[in-house]
Amino acid sequence: MLVVLHITRSGVLSDTTVIIKTVGRPSLKAAIRSARREGFKVIVVSDGAKVSAQGARFVKLGRKWGYYGGMCANVGAALAPTPFITFLDDDDTFVPGAGDIIRRNLQEKPDVDIWIGGVRFARDVVMRNTETGEETYRGTDFAIWPEKGIVEGNACMPTYRTKVFETIPFMNNIKEEFNRLTDYIHILTCSQKGFKVDWFKEVIYLVRPHKKDEEGYGAVNGRGNDT
Repeated sequence: MLVVLHITRSGVLSDTTVIIKTVGRPSLKAAIRSARREGFKVIVVSDGAKVSAQGARFVKLGRKWGYYGGMCANVGAALAPTPFITFLDDDDTFVPGAGDIIRRNLQEKPDVDIWIGGVRFARDVVMRNTETGEETYRGTDFAIWPEKGIVEGNACMPTYRTKVFETIPFMNNIKEEFNRLTDYIHILTCSQKGFKVDWFKEVIYLVRPHKKDEEGYGAVNGRGNDT
């Protein structure tokens, strides 16, 4: 298989495109800067909002699709020129050094199709079972424990082989009550179809670092609560 590596302006080899899904938040600029700092190619896909995406390729969808960026992800995956893609919301950023962690894992595990990335919050959040409300775990770092399996709340920052989207795109017909689970349902579906899933086991992404003092900050895909 021929893998094409792209040279970024920083001189770093990049075989990964970051797709930043935006609804027009002003924190988009910080997300783009963090992706470029890590040596990634960047595509910004707007869910119907007019934004400034300087420093990145930009695509604006004709209308708002919602479903937590599922259609943005599909469009970005179709345009990505690299064999791997990862995703970033417009109010999140990469941890410094995340690019090296991602590239190392891609090289060391050539049989993996999807990696679940570790996320960090600026303060503790609590994860609860969606049906029972029972607390499952709490802390600042999530999605770094493979032994927990693919569960709600630990699948929000995936990295994929781009070809996965040729077979299984994000769905845009999820029932409204499940629209917060788009990423979880997609990864679970891919796993059930035979794609191999693994974990980075290290924190890669900072979740909403600019909102740590605002009400509602601690929600993890709508399923966490502030302590």
